[in-house]
Amino acid sequence: METQSTHFIFDGEKVVISPDLLPVLKFLQEIEKEVESFLGIEGKLVSIRKQYEEVINLVAVLAQKIKENSIGFDFTFSENPSNILERLKFHRPLRSEMIILFANLETLFCLITAYKNKTSDEKEIRRLTMDEYAIKSFLKDFCLNGYNEWGQKYPQRLKRITIDDTRKLRNSLTHFFSVGKGLGISCPALDDKARKLEELIEFKSNFISPEDLYGIIKGAAMLIIKKWNEDCRESITKGSNDFKERILCVKDTIADRGAVVVNNNQINI
Repeated sequence: METQSTHFIFDGEKVVISPDLLPVLKFLQEIEKEVESFLGIEGKLVSIRKQYEEVINLVAVLAQKIKENSIGFDFTFSENPSNILERLKFHRPLRSEMIILFANLETLFCLITAYKNKTSDEKEIRRLTMDEYAIKSFLKDFCLNGYNEWGQKYPQRLKRITIDDTRKLRNSLTHFFSVGKGLGISCPALDDKARKLEELIEFKSNFISPEDLYGIIKGAAMLIIKKWNEDCRESITKGSNDFKERILCVKDTIADRGAVVVNNNQINI
């Protein structure tokens, strides 16, 4: 442990860390990339569909010009181009998106549990993260509070998203692929309508979008980074190894149980 450097400094904009802690940062960054790619599929398909429509319109104009000028040209599409447009329509998998996001959130929960309890033991982390009080404390300290950037941006909505409703939504999705009573899911495009619906039903049910949950998660990650920064600075001031012991437990947890992901472009065969 003594041979490893564990500086973790955050200046408000960027994180400066020791090389020995790069696996921690890289692990979190890779998860962020995957989540953002998944949430961005619909937007990419909409963009492709729009561009393809423009190409089809251009082809129609060119075909008319060829006909008008009696230019010899013979070409037949293997498939009607409009069929391709239909395939580019996207049914957004809201439940699946929320399940992935809750898995992302639980990853942060496991890492902060390893950090707080100075352990990288799999069974111990599993036991600790099953504790209802620990779950609620994590949601309160890092997710559903006024320090979280999402909470600062949407204070009124934050008041109506309770810790219990968030846990029930997570359990309902992961166990039954469904949405229980209390907190529903909406598309971002329907947020205005969702807000009006909440008022009509007198807030007997509230709604959250995947983008909302992802905003909460990013806010939680930022609070964790700030905590690590503060603890690191305090340990340096006091000449203590406390932060080193804690953050190395996080590193060991990722090293032992983080999934090994290999992309095709990394395989040279």
